Amino acid sequence: MSVQLSVRGNLGAEFNLRPVASPKNDEASIVLNFSIASPNFKRNAEGKSEVVSTEWISCEYWNRDAAHLHKILQVGMPVFVTGEERYETYTNRDGIEVRVRKLRVQDVFIVPTERVEAIKLRPKREQSQDSNQAEAQADDDIPM
Repeated sequence: MSVQLSVRGNLGAEFNLRPVASPKNDEASIVLNFSIASPNFKRNAEGKSEVVSTEWISCEYWNRDAAHLHKILQVGMPVFVTGEERYETYTNRDGIEVRVRKLRVQDVFIVPTERVEAIKLRPKREQSQDSNQAEAQADDDIPM
């Protein structure tokens, strides 16, 4: 069973892009580790929202686009991420076992604000005529 989680917050200070050797094949995978500060709000007596606490979520992004994403993301940037929640345990220096919540990120969305000036994307790839004909032919083969 997996739990899908959506988190909105600001990116933390630590970005770690590293190759990871795969035991299944000779090709290395790339993982981007980062953290998100997600504030918890509460309404005060005047009815205004105020931050009562901040939860830090450790994230890992396993994708061939990780290197490109590493170039775009900046500390403090507001993001919305979705992914699968996971838990890992480790033993700290005092010998105490610690359980850590992580998010295996599937999608990253940059939340537009006045703080984000511009993100440059490559132009959309145009389809060749052969692929358009193949799609049209495949559509004709579908019985309706």
